[in-house]
Amino acid sequence: MTEAPAVEIRAVAPEEFITLGISHYAFGKSPSKPDLEKARERLKYFAGSTGLAVYDQGKPQASCAIHAMTGNVRGTVFPMGGFGGVASLPAGRRQGHVRNMMIRGFELMREKGEAVSTLYPFRDSFYERLGDAEFAKNRFVTLKPEHLAPLTRLGLPGSVEQLGIEDCFDEWWTFLESLQPQVHGFALAEKARAVGRRDRNDSWVAMVREDGEVTGAMTFEITGYTETLKADTFYYTTAAARYQLLAWIGRHVDQASEAVIELGPEEYPELWYRDLVAQSSTVYKDAWPAPMGRVVSVAGIDGIAAGTDGVISVTLVDDQCPWNNGVWTFSGEGGVLSIREGGDPACHLTIQGLSALVWSGIDPATFPFRGWGDPGPAAQATLRTLFPKAFPVLNEKF
Repeated sequence: MTEAPAVEIRAVAPEEFITLGISHYAFGKSPSKPDLEKARERLKYFAGSTGLAVYDQGKPQASCAIHAMTGNVRGTVFPMGGFGGVASLPAGRRQGHVRNMMIRGFELMREKGEAVSTLYPFRDSFYERLGDAEFAKNRFVTLKPEHLAPLTRLGLPGSVEQLGIEDCFDEWWTFLESLQPQVHGFALAEKARAVGRRDRNDSWVAMVREDGEVTGAMTFEITGYTETLKADTFYYTTAAARYQLLAWIGRHVDQASEAVIELGPEEYPELWYRDLVAQSSTVYKDAWPAPMGRVVSVAGIDGIAAGTDGVISVTLVDDQCPWNNGVWTFSGEGGVLSIREGGDPACHLTIQGLSALVWSGIDPATFPFRGWGDPGPAAQATLRTLFPKAFPVLNEKF
């Protein structure tokens, strides 16, 4: 009998990781050689990331990075792992290497206390099989600066200052840190990684201050004269700050022919002001795919916000993370989710179904049609109560 090939999945040192060439082949132009010197220069931004690789008979076949970050899950900020650069070489595809590598990644996350994970999928169905559920897509609104010009005459409270991101990075980052506890899904990478944006200095920041406090910030670039002002983040904590940022775009009449702003999925810019002629879409040439998220540790999300009081026990099935398998009881006590093992199960749920509830509050009536469980009408009503609809805004791209 022929002995099965030896397959090894292990963490790899940063220097080894950049020489594998797997991500370069999968996501870059080929044939070409990776720029190792440039890659080495960027290693300082990934001190908190873990590289994983699959070796089949000593040859690398698949790799990924797990980026350490934090993420808001229904009001509680957790340690979180973000999968990035998941790739395999043609010879290693359709052999389960990526699936097994991801499972090893979940094990490492659990060991580090990372209760949830996120990623940007190349195809939803692939990662759904690994337990992830999709988020709603971000929206892109296209506006004409001249339609925003009237806002410059409103006498808005506060002030706006425009700076290069290298000149205001610490203040901008502090604002994001203050915003994170308020926004479901909002993720932040470790600051050591985030400073890469400061060092590239490839964005302007329009910063709104009211009574000395930062209440809004927009990062943007202008592609050229009479071209596009592109804002990849547009955050505010007051209505005045939103209008200040829009008015700042309005000051670019005759310089930019249009402005494109990336917004969270719950924003409706067509309702912001009269005569905006806002064109809003989830489709844009530079758009990333909608993120997906997963619950890595059911016990680990105890304490997140819940809807009104309700109790349900479910039998959970998780093919990748066996520590999640079994019966769990979820109860909303005073708006806080309490999770304990055991109970009298009212239905079955897969980890995909639970992930969809936790991240987005997807209607459980759809679960039987998606293969995510068998909740009946009573169970559906309780699950809707415990996990109201939500729209995560991931923020980080990785």
